[in-house]
Amino acid sequence: MSNIVIFYGSRIKFDELLPNEYRTLTDLVYENDKETKNMVIYVQGQEPEEEVKNKIKVKNFVVGSDEYGGVREHVIVNFNNFLSKFDYDSVFLHNPPLQISTQIERLFSEVKIIHQEYSTINISILKDINLKYDDRVIGQNGVKLELLQSLFPLTLPNRTKPVVVLLYGRSGIGKTETAKIISEIIGEALFRKQFSMYQNSQFSTYLFGGAHYEKSFAKDLLDRESNVLLLDEFDKAHPSFHSAFYQLFDEGIFEDQNYYLELKKSVIICTSNYKNLDEIEEKLGSPIYNRFGKIIYFEDLNNESKQIIGQKMVKKIAEEYNMELTPEILERLFLTFNDCDNVRQINNLIQDTFAFNSIFNEIC
Repeated sequence: MSNIVIFYGSRIKFDELLPNEYRTLTDLVYENDKETKNMVIYVQGQEPEEEVKNKIKVKNFVVGSDEYGGVREHVIVNFNNFLSKFDYDSVFLHNPPLQISTQIERLFSEVKIIHQEYSTINISILKDINLKYDDRVIGQNGVKLELLQSLFPLTLPNRTKPVVVLLYGRSGIGKTETAKIISEIIGEALFRKQFSMYQNSQFSTYLFGGAHYEKSFAKDLLDRESNVLLLDEFDKAHPSFHSAFYQLFDEGIFEDQNYYLELKKSVIICTSNYKNLDEIEEKLGSPIYNRFGKIIYFEDLNNESKQIIGQKMVKKIAEEYNMELTPEILERLFLTFNDCDNVRQINNLIQDTFAFNSIFNEIC
């Protein structure tokens, strides 16, 4: 009996299951097409006896999630028929679309289905966030407590649905950094999607699913390496697309016409540059607004916070350049921090200062 494995999760974890030697879908489609093109024409009445073709022997057949989009539709729709052309011992499928997984589960009585176990929030992780947050995000004293409050339900044993948090405030003051901190402490790569990068027509296909070869949010979620999700600039998504997130925010379930997945005990962080709660509800609308478990405001940086951020960055960048600025330059630099609105502006100002002084010292 063949060994059939369907794995849902990241490519890194999928690779850990694989034997040292295997053939891929791309490889076998090419070989099958080559065999099909070898046509021979016979004169009527002179046909040879029907020849029984031997199946191609494949010990281990592996299909990565990135390969489905590279084959024609008929291979996906008739995947079991494609499989029948090969003599295989084991088949490993990574995040297959529903058209394939449904066929496989109907054809084989025993299919081993494996779901990646992602790290989840526990008390130890909350303690680490509490210890490290203030050193990474400056000037947001009220944020940490609200963040810990919102994450705590994930430590409860019976909690399966995700925690959904909206972080709002001026750009460049710690919202994205907050998601990075959680992900780093958990020890898994942050799943991040920048919603401002998608135009409306593209976004519709991406969210609701299109042809099997087109990129989709569901497929990207299946391929993720972490249960910490950052939906950056969520406010840039047109309100007509918000319905795609209702079930995800409520139950941790996301599906389109090609894929279905569950995100149990996940952390979903959305960011926006809105200024107040009234603006958020007005722009996003009540249906999606009321689905956020917590909405946390990031205050504008005060001058004291800007000085602390600048001091940390000057020390770090000085080590990178292996140089020190003169007291006079440092004094002028620190005075200009107060004119900056966010961390990026402070960083750019310091980088420019060190770069200018490096060039001046080398050339002049």
